[in-house]
Amino acid sequence: MRIKTLTAPKMADALTIIRQELGPEALILSTRKVTNAQGEQTLEITAAVNEPEPPSQPVEPIPASILSARPAIPTATPHTGLDTILRHHGVNEGLITKLTAALPGLQSAGFSATEALDMLLSKMVRFVPATEALTPGGAHLFLGPPGCGKTTLIAKLAVQLHQSGRKAGILSLDDQKLAGFEPLAITAETLDDEAYLLTATSSLHAAAQGMGKRHVLLIDTPALNPYQPQAFAQLKQRLDSLGLPVTAHLVIPADMNADDMGLLPVATHRFNLQSLVVTKLDCTTRYGALLNTAVAAGLPLGLAAHNGNIAAAPLNLTPQWLAQSLGTLPRQPWEFTS
Repeated sequence: MRIKTLTAPKMADALTIIRQELGPEALILSTRKVTNAQGEQTLEITAAVNEPEPPSQPVEPIPASILSARPAIPTATPHTGLDTILRHHGVNEGLITKLTAALPGLQSAGFSATEALDMLLSKMVRFVPATEALTPGGAHLFLGPPGCGKTTLIAKLAVQLHQSGRKAGILSLDDQKLAGFEPLAITAETLDDEAYLLTATSSLHAAAQGMGKRHVLLIDTPALNPYQPQAFAQLKQRLDSLGLPVTAHLVIPADMNADDMGLLPVATHRFNLQSLVVTKLDCTTRYGALLNTAVAAGLPLGLAAHNGNIAAAPLNLTPQWLAQSLGTLPRQPWEFTS
């Protein structure tokens, strides 16, 4: 592993220098703004490239009498076993190769294994806080497979906004599931408010008149099965007929089958997704599928929910949390104390 730190006035200049000195496979580890000796603002970039170890030279064998008189020297390095841990989490082999190749260089620079993994994950995936994902004044649409917890998440967000002195407009397009709208209607009533089921443009107009100004609009949708693409097209047509511009978020349950999880961003591409929202973090300790999906889809992570209790505040996923989780072997249900 070769690590180089350099300064440049612009990122484009830095990338050119990095490619020239380290090659196209170089990985940018960190960037920050600094002031040079002339008092000018510039960029400081640290990059690294993994290089094969030089071939070892043949040496004379050590006599057995000396070996028996000395304690064995451990050959394990600080990152030994990380590839195995990541495989237990279900991280794909391509990402495992990148992570384990870059980790030793960062550790040799003084970073702990978790700190190094944190830095690498923050370069692979963008993490956004909930305040950035849920832009004020916007209409936010939540999409997801059956049972992913969209409705519960919207109820959680509405409660948390209410507790902070802000009001969320609660809307729903889910007129297909039995009692799909009722939990939101009950939540709104508890908050001394009203939720609205959108079945046509006229119902959207009625909702707009009844709600007035809100901090954000939260829109629930029918469950979308990735193996029934016609449902995605029908929902998009309904949304277009309402004429309501939205920011779409894909809700994925953390315990979902990894292959099916990977299908969801592809199946929902027509909605121009802006982020991945993770639910049911308490239902698994294997988080590789989340990393695989976020990297493959190029979508940021951030907003998350760790249980179905409406009073429990949503979480913000961070690279630190993911690094800590992926750096530890997944636990089995019987390993938890009651």
